[in-house]
Amino acid sequence: MKVLIKTSLILTALYLNACSSISKAPVKSIDIYVKPYYSAQKGKAENVFVHNKIDPMLRENSLGGYENAAKFAEENPARISPMTMFTLATRAYDFGLRDEAVDWYYRGQNRLITALYVLDLPKRTVDDNTGFAQIVGQFINPYAFCDLTKQRKAAENALNWTIDHPYEILFIKALPSKFADRHTALKEAEAKLKARLQEQDAFFANPENKSTWQKERSENFVNERFCW
Repeated sequence: MKVLIKTSLILTALYLNACSSISKAPVKSIDIYVKPYYSAQKGKAENVFVHNKIDPMLRENSLGGYENAAKFAEENPARISPMTMFTLATRAYDFGLRDEAVDWYYRGQNRLITALYVLDLPKRTVDDNTGFAQIVGQFINPYAFCDLTKQRKAAENALNWTIDHPYEILFIKALPSKFADRHTALKEAEAKLKARLQEQDAFFANPENKSTWQKERSENFVNERFCW
């Protein structure tokens, strides 16, 4: 997977390196190049190659096209890949639907975690999916954490959605698994997702952690860039 970020600097939700040269300009779109899956420039998709039904809808570069793609994904959740969800997140962000972007991103992130836990996937597949997740997350998370209460609710909703909509490919025998009992393995993965959310709660419950986090966001103009 070849990746090119078309923005001045990548920001993450928690640990950020202070840098006085960071632009304070609001980030209005997710302009990235992830060969061969997705590319966008100035908020317009140039290439989408993640799902044969959804791709042409997103290539329309219209709000209606995105809404149709999102509707299809909502109505057919069992086999929507994490990468497709990350792509929906980028398009939602570009159309100003940033809360919706958070929802798609968190769902995709959770689904990817369960897939990586249960399945024995090729290294290229793992690298492509985790790379895409990290790139998109460097835009979505800074916005999501503008409001900690809303972010926590979105994370919980995504967790519940993931549990209610298991990824169907986890049970396809043609795909090798690390476990003899895939259903039990999935429950273990879901438990890890719950623990992950609890770890986030514990992090922010510590006043020192929260203060450091807020200071680093301030030093890197995260609020100016993403909380508009």
